[in-house]
Amino acid sequence: MKKKLVYLFLLLPFTLTAYEHTGGIRLDLNLEAPSLYGTVAEASSEDSLRLWYESRVNDLIHFSVDGGIAWDGYAGVAVNLNQEIEYLGVESDLYPDIRALNVFGFYNIFDYRLGRQQYSDPSGLLIAQPLDALEAGVKLGPGMLKASLGYSGLVHEKASDIAMTQKDLEEGSQRLIEGISYSLPELLGPYMNLTGAVTAQQDLSGDLNTLYFQLGAEGFLLPFLMYDSSFIYQAGSLGDLKSNGLLGDFRVLLVPGGSRSFISLGAFYTSGETWENRPGFYGEGANGDQNLFIPISTAASQGYVLQLDPGNITAFELLFSLSGSKKFAFELSTTTLLRTVDGPVSSTMVIDNGVSDLYIGQEGLMAFKFRPASDFGASINVGVLYPGEVITINEYLEDYLPVLPKIGFDLSFSF
Repeated sequence: MKKKLVYLFLLLPFTLTAYEHTGGIRLDLNLEAPSLYGTVAEASSEDSLRLWYESRVNDLIHFSVDGGIAWDGYAGVAVNLNQEIEYLGVESDLYPDIRALNVFGFYNIFDYRLGRQQYSDPSGLLIAQPLDALEAGVKLGPGMLKASLGYSGLVHEKASDIAMTQKDLEEGSQRLIEGISYSLPELLGPYMNLTGAVTAQQDLSGDLNTLYFQLGAEGFLLPFLMYDSSFIYQAGSLGDLKSNGLLGDFRVLLVPGGSRSFISLGAFYTSGETWENRPGFYGEGANGDQNLFIPISTAASQGYVLQLDPGNITAFELLFSLSGSKKFAFELSTTTLLRTVDGPVSSTMVIDNGVSDLYIGQEGLMAFKFRPASDFGASINVGVLYPGEVITINEYLEDYLPVLPKIGFDLSFSF
């Protein structure tokens, strides 16, 4: 009987005369090299081929499907104990990549979405990744109240960006995630849109539980000057230890009238923990009250050459984006990367090497973005990082790498 009900649910849209639908295939290709991990240099490729389908029965019932297979490949070289370069071969993983499988809709002042979906907190700084969830919203007064409940355990570990503990990285996560938010548009006219939110997560397979209080504001300071800001306070526990933290993010954008170009200046801060209280970034050997900010996913990672998850990171970015049309954009940015305190970060290139300097490095990035048609896009990224003393590179490679380079290519095609 249950199977018959499932078949009926799947076939129902095709039996209704008012049914509207569209679909296709998406191909995403990515290649980056080199990614550096101490004595290892690696080229990586992350590719996916997915079917997508969207339909509408009426305002209350819509369907969204986006899923297929993904392939991750890695080819690396390493410096061995004899200071010789050794080829490590190629490793690869093929896994299911299901980003959407949900039903959604709205009625009057209510809206909802149920099933696999792109789940995010209001700022996108805590979590932004596929989850199995129920999200519902209601227009309440001048603003919008939203509540959600999600579970991460059915997402394939390779398709998950949740990295709160070492177990998340090795086995995938099993977490319940709840959120409630209220967004108040035009609190001060165009000068401020305000959002308050509370997000919580419980680790069903471990002992890290966290609660986040979030306040965000955005708007115009001047007709050509925008701002976007977020503040998050984290409370929680790591076993018997307290686990608190702070995140602050502020960005201003200078947008000349009638132009697609802009200049952006941003500051990003997350609290950190010392080596003494936290020998490993992901909580291994932690002792004493913890002050490292731990987001649920790596959505707010900083840097391109050296990608650093939020937590013990302070960053300042200046970005120039030049675009004369929707089809092409050129971006040039520089980012100063710092540790907030003398302690671990997410990169294995920053170890407890006796250097207490907080400066990680200065990064420069050029990006060429093409979108000649709505169903085709490509980008080329060229980055370099001038490393600080806290970055440890094998002495055999150090003379050859006064700066750390990285080149990436992305291609997206729909048909």
